[in-house]
Amino acid sequence: MTRFPRLAGLALLLHLALPFAGCGSSGDECDSCSSDDDCRAGLVCSTFDDGSKRCGTGLGTSCPGR
Repeated sequence: MTRFPRLAGLALLLHLALPFAGCGSSGDECDSCSSDDDCRAGLVCSTFDDGSKRCGTGLGTSCPGR
């Protein structure tokens, strides 16, 4: 019965780590952001039509294919 606590612990660890898997945004256009500092030069953190915050030029509020 020691197998169950180990599996449960591993499942909990994976569940907690998954949200951080996508945090390595490179700041390219349409990447998620929380401030202008998260975006590459020439891009700003904008609120898009769907309510998300992503890097963009500030001229439009949508990303192709999203």
